[in-house]
Amino acid sequence: MSHLPVSPPSSLKTTSQQGIALLITLVILALLAVFMTEFSFETKLETRGIQNYQASFKAKNAVKSLFKAVLQGLKGQNETKFFREHLNNLLKLGTIGSEISFLNPPQPVRLPAGVISDFPDVAFYTPYIRPLDHLYNLNRIQPKSRTRIPETKADVRLANQFINILTKWNITTNQQIGNTVLSQNIQLNINDILPMYAAIFDWLDKNSEIYDSSIYGTIGAEKNSYLAANPEIEIKDGFLDKLSEIQLIRGINEKRIPLVQWEKGFTIFPVGNKYDAQANFSLIKPRINVNLATYEEIIEFLDQFDQNTAYFINYSQKNYDDIYAQDYYHKREEIAAELTKIPRSKLTSGEDIKNKLSHITQYDSKSSEYFIPFNYWYEINLKTEIDNVQAEVRAVVSVDRNSENGKVTKLIIHNFLLR
Repeated sequence: MSHLPVSPPSSLKTTSQQGIALLITLVILALLAVFMTEFSFETKLETRGIQNYQASFKAKNAVKSLFKAVLQGLKGQNETKFFREHLNNLLKLGTIGSEISFLNPPQPVRLPAGVISDFPDVAFYTPYIRPLDHLYNLNRIQPKSRTRIPETKADVRLANQFINILTKWNITTNQQIGNTVLSQNIQLNINDILPMYAAIFDWLDKNSEIYDSSIYGTIGAEKNSYLAANPEIEIKDGFLDKLSEIQLIRGINEKRIPLVQWEKGFTIFPVGNKYDAQANFSLIKPRINVNLATYEEIIEFLDQFDQNTAYFINYSQKNYDDIYAQDYYHKREEIAAELTKIPRSKLTSGEDIKNKLSHITQYDSKSSEYFIPFNYWYEINLKTEIDNVQAEVRAVVSVDRNSENGKVTKLIIHNFLLR
């Protein structure tokens, strides 16, 4: 028996091959589409990245130029003219209808691009430049040796000033619980404030003995007080390097007082005089500039020296009283009125200030402990923007001045941040 050869159906084979080829083609096209999409996305990112880099470069160049101009203004210009004319005119561009405070200036406001012709495509913000000499230096709570004993004369006076400043605070804080933001008004009293002062004292000193007030039985905070902290905190036993450290201290962190509130009244720099690395800055008192401060600011500054307080009267023996400070406090309104009298005269020396106050207080010779005709310390915050990319400089600088004419002879940058 013979068999005829059987051939596979050609049409079936061809159809199968064509289907496989079509499937491979579709897969390749799909992969190409994904690749091209990713390539396009990455190209856009790279292009945007280049644009951002260029904008950042221009913004940083502009803010550095502005910073140099400010330093030149502080160094080369008469201070009163620099603030009351040059800076005042810039601040007025972002402020409408209110008196501008130089000691507590308004927050930076964005100005239209092209305000400075050398940078036509850069938007500048109004500069934030404020003197610091009138602020309470928290590091003064301990001398350079960091061995001050609680309730000595210097300690009691510093504690009283600290309490006087904080009792005037009326703070609103926001706390988020879940999706709800709760506003809370905080009014501090002496029972809140004295433990805070004691804890700062212990944070700064070099020993492990807890501050214990014999008057109120207030306990400070040493190493053991921080063991349960989450995250764990190790007590510094050293000076504050940044004001923000204050929010780590026991008894203060729980209050959730915004840093901006601390910045209004306190600093960690040895303000009030020219910078001297060898000086015992615990002896340098805060002093307020009579040419820049307002009537209200002078009164508020002198308020801290009131000794007729619930705290200080417990120490009112002869060796604790400061009769000069109390006299300046009692006559604060007369003093402020005299120093800000219209037309306002520029006072160029400590002798000018003394003469102004000679008919108000018998202690006019002590005026240099409370007032200065020019500042030594400044905080600077400058911002620029281009294509929604911002650059910023934050700095603290001090100046040395000629004792006779007040002209700046040296400028020192203590803090500098460019971002």
